Amino acid sequence: MDDQTTFGETPNPQGATYARLAQWIQQIMQSPESMTLPSSTSLLPASHTQEVQSEQLFLHDYHLRFYRQLPDFIMALLNEDPQAVLHFAPLLYHLAGCPECHYAYLDLYDAMRAAVQPHEPRPLLGQGTRTLNAMPQYMLEHLCVSAISQAEALVRLGRREQTDSTEAARTLLRLALQIGAHITQRAVYNRALHDLVRVAAFASGQELVREDEPNAHAYTPTLAGAGGVRGKKTVRSVDMKTQQSSQAAQAVIVLQSHKLEGRVIQQGDVLELHLRDLEESLRGHHVRVSILLGSLLEPVRWHGGNPHAILSPSPVDASGAVVIPLGETELRLTNSEEYHLLATTFMLLEIRKLA
Repeated sequence: MDDQTTFGETPNPQGATYARLAQWIQQIMQSPESMTLPSSTSLLPASHTQEVQSEQLFLHDYHLRFYRQLPDFIMALLNEDPQAVLHFAPLLYHLAGCPECHYAYLDLYDAMRAAVQPHEPRPLLGQGTRTLNAMPQYMLEHLCVSAISQAEALVRLGRREQTDSTEAARTLLRLALQIGAHITQRAVYNRALHDLVRVAAFASGQELVREDEPNAHAYTPTLAGAGGVRGKKTVRSVDMKTQQSSQAAQAVIVLQSHKLEGRVIQQGDVLELHLRDLEESLRGHHVRVSILLGSLLEPVRWHGGNPHAILSPSPVDASGAVVIPLGETELRLTNSEEYHLLATTFMLLEIRKLA
């Protein structure tokens, strides 16, 4: 497999020993009892208990060593690699005796197959096709939580063993971002991507804006933030699909930071950030923009090449307004699905006064 479809370390085969083991495992995996899943509670929609259990599983080195091979193994199967079973015989042996990892394998296979072969007919009740948009929302939530937890585990393990696991973690976070963009139920969306910003910051070593940090603001899109209370004003929860369609028609992503409001609009291929009413201390000064999840979205060519350090071309004016070109992309805010992907990417946008 090439670099674009390789997610972790592929074990090296050891000749005839692995070949015999692979043949035996194939027979085991094809038997009905090998498909035994975890207890019925594990098949319920993802819950707090399931998230905690998942994190404990991923952080356990024994399971992690095999779990991190799953994306490569699944991609080898999807690419019909004739050596897949031989190369991953120890993983197959582990899956035969580990219900948790076996269930994760089935879940990841379903998601990756939908992403790689979105138009392929699928055996769903014997008919139809199945893409990420058609998958149950709770399954998308589970996949996002699993990918984010796995990314965090990889970073922690890499730092403990002094190895570089950043790219593998970024691949999993990118997968979570792309899957999360297909979730249309607000509560599910918020649970699915609850830890995405935190883990992305942890993986990249970024320091987030503190509440008391002077000359700095953290903006979040109303798409991800609505449905709760801001200050003393209650915001009525609405269906995300309805809201994103409305905002996509206006071709604008509305951002908020407490009482401040910003907007991302599109002029041709260029995404522009429009800020207003910034405080006196920022007026007359240039600002630096950081889009925490920007490096996970490859279709956007960020100005300056670094989404964590985009500089304003002009200082903030006397009224507290500034317009900052962010980057260029073929994605369109007028397209509802692409709008949601871009809005998710702007889950956290920070500005700081340029020293």
